[in-house]
Amino acid sequence: MEERSPRRPRILLGVTGSVAAVKAPEIAIRLVRELNAHVRVLLSAGGSNFWKKAEEYHKEYWDLCQDFINGAQPSDSPNTSIKEALIQLYAPKEEWKGWNRLGDPVLHIDLRDWADIFLIAPLSAHTLAKLAQGFCDDTLSCVARAWDFGYHSMRPAKPLVLAPAMNTAMWQHPLTFQHLQTIQDFVSVESRQNGEKSVIRVIEPTSKVLACGEVGMGALASVDCIVAEIADVLATSLL
Repeated sequence: MEERSPRRPRILLGVTGSVAAVKAPEIAIRLVRELNAHVRVLLSAGGSNFWKKAEEYHKEYWDLCQDFINGAQPSDSPNTSIKEALIQLYAPKEEWKGWNRLGDPVLHIDLRDWADIFLIAPLSAHTLAKLAQGFCDDTLSCVARAWDFGYHSMRPAKPLVLAPAMNTAMWQHPLTFQHLQTIQDFVSVESRQNGEKSVIRVIEPTSKVLACGEVGMGALASVDCIVAEIADVLATSLL
């Protein structure tokens, strides 16, 4: 009997309202190309605004991303018969479009169940605060609230990777570190006892000239750094 090839890792890429969201198509493309991943891009309302500007920022990655969304396969893909798009895009209000009656699929639950890793890059100060406080007023925050942190006896904890991007004053505000610590404490005691210390990872921002013109800490980490972090998660997780 012919052996089935292992499936691609499934990465849910959350994109929130930071100017750095213009880099999201590049992140998605490189996750597909370099990590052989299947990527679903989930936009917040703010992320959607900047996603639309990505074409002006880097048209090559934008065009490639649109090709993958439309079903194109990498040239070195071992299985050209796969019909499912390797990058899929979910708009902020898509949660409610597909639900009409009891028994219909619930998008944020479907996305949670589908994903091996939830990467939020960029993570804005606004969305960081929402996640830390448990607000869930859009699909992205609903996925985060329903994410598997190891509390359900039948559901092991799954990696959540956060890549903050914000103005220096926002990054250095005391609430930022309180919120990050709150989220890192979401992991269940059982998961920590099982050695799952890196279920929640934070990719620190970098210092550079920011979109506002100031120079300081808060810029999104490089795409190289983000892809390398996800590669490490894949190497150290039982997916």
